Amino acid sequence: MQNEMTKRVLLQLVFVTLSVGAFAQSYREKYDSLDVARIEVLYDLTFREDSLRLDMARKERMILLIGSKMSSFQSYNEYRVAPIEFQKRQEGTYYEWFNSKEASGYNSRFFYQVYKDFSKGKVSFYGPVFLTGKFFYEDGLCAFDWEIMDDTLRIEDYLCQKAVCHYGGRTWVAWFTDELPFNDGPWKFCGLPGLILKVADSREHYCFDFILVCPPDAGRCIERFNDVYTETTRKGFFKMEDDLRENIMSHFDERTSLEAQRRAYNTMKSRNNPIELDRK
Repeated sequence: MQNEMTKRVLLQLVFVTLSVGAFAQSYREKYDSLDVARIEVLYDLTFREDSLRLDMARKERMILLIGSKMSSFQSYNEYRVAPIEFQKRQEGTYYEWFNSKEASGYNSRFFYQVYKDFSKGKVSFYGPVFLTGKFFYEDGLCAFDWEIMDDTLRIEDYLCQKAVCHYGGRTWVAWFTDELPFNDGPWKFCGLPGLILKVADSREHYCFDFILVCPPDAGRCIERFNDVYTETTRKGFFKMEDDLRENIMSHFDERTSLEAQRRAYNTMKSRNNPIELDRK
């Protein structure tokens, strides 16, 4: 009897191992591995995207993965939920899970990914435009003309130095540390002789605050979802976003409830203070 039970346990372990292995293999096939992550940095982004209600600030956790040649930056919830969503789709239970309490714990405002390719000197932005499609555009990494100041500030245990630049219609103040010698930072920011731990625009509508830095799990890769994105330009992407915000009602027909249309209209109307004000 004991031998029979042992056999059953072993068979169950083998089944679980094979199932996990098959899922991992299938999941990896859907992603392009771009680099191996060397460090993982978490930030809190505090943002005010409604210029008519600047007293209402929202916050979201973001993650920066830095490799030898590339880095990636995105919402931490989006980063965590990707393998879960993939597994639920494989199991055919995605829509039930999506409407569950568990799924609500992964809510995110930001669905973009920023990839910096230091070997090629370019930054790539991947993101959706609601009701329009998925797009990407590329820019040069040298977009930030920093002026390094003498001011210092201690953030956690790191001594940081101040730098200022103008980008996207805003004046940005950054604090970087050469104790973490990575030419990188949150969002598109880079170009300083050390990791940017804090950066905010002068009106504090968008503030990225350092939370922690740690080594990633062994073998953690910087990945990009192997999906179809349409290439555009930065200005082209902005135009699609702005057109959607100004003409959201034209995207609906009689199949969309009036309540859903009202919510979409109010949401788009409130997004009048994007991180990049220079849209032309």
